[in-house]
Amino acid sequence: MMKWIRRLLLYPLLAFLTLIVLFLFFNKQYYYGAKGVLGLQLLPYGYEESGTKLVEESLENLDGISADLYRICSIQNTKNGNYDEAIRYLNKAADLDPANVDGYFGWCLLYYYRDYDKALFYLERLDSTTNFIDYVGDDNILYAKGLCYKQKGNYPKALKLFKSAIDHESKENGEGSVPYQIYFQTGRTLHLLNRPSEAIEFYNLAIEDWEGSSESIYYKGLAEIELGIVTACQNLEIALEKVRKGIKSSDTYVRLFDEIYVNQVEEMIESKCTSKSLIKD
Repeated sequence: MMKWIRRLLLYPLLAFLTLIVLFLFFNKQYYYGAKGVLGLQLLPYGYEESGTKLVEESLENLDGISADLYRICSIQNTKNGNYDEAIRYLNKAADLDPANVDGYFGWCLLYYYRDYDKALFYLERLDSTTNFIDYVGDDNILYAKGLCYKQKGNYPKALKLFKSAIDHESKENGEGSVPYQIYFQTGRTLHLLNRPSEAIEFYNLAIEDWEGSSESIYYKGLAEIELGIVTACQNLEIALEKVRKGIKSSDTYVRLFDEIYVNQVEEMIESKCTSKSLIKD
């Protein structure tokens, strides 16, 4: 009885698998498409050489490769740190369909590759072709461009773009819709321009939006130290407590701009807030 049950289950399954193999063998486009998908699935598990080889073979033999396919191929390579491969695919994607690729390319160059000039090229190209404020990743494009200029040291230009992003978010979605990161980076830029009082105003806005913004509390404390405000060290201690609990801005794949860490905050407290340092200051 069990033998017949096995046959009833096994034979149809083998026939089905045989049909799939024959279909893929005689339809080369599906065959190479399947190989490409397999290669992409292998990449996250450490099979980078074999996975990349399968993807390359697939792309070489497929007809009419779309920009989106090149972009998909770049994503896993970016996450795995295969940056040369990822950039090569994104360059091809951007050549084929700049309108739909430039934003993602610019965002990747900003956050993953820290190539601010090249990021600005793609972000500006996208911005110049639209008559509305676009979004790249989860970022307002004005904010993304502002980050590029800030990291390049052009703080006045960055500040102007951050404030434009705040104005746009407020007008389009209401004042309470401005992401706390834009407030934080505006404050950080004012701080870098040696305008600590104004910086504190924006740090406070970020904290009001999300009390877990440990970086805003930390840099607020530093600005207060510069101004001689008595709550400075208290804010550094609050930031330290939150960071120790993992309450802070962070990302799985990249280090965020002005991200803070336990050792960093501890050293600043030791430097600025111990009895010895206060006497010295």
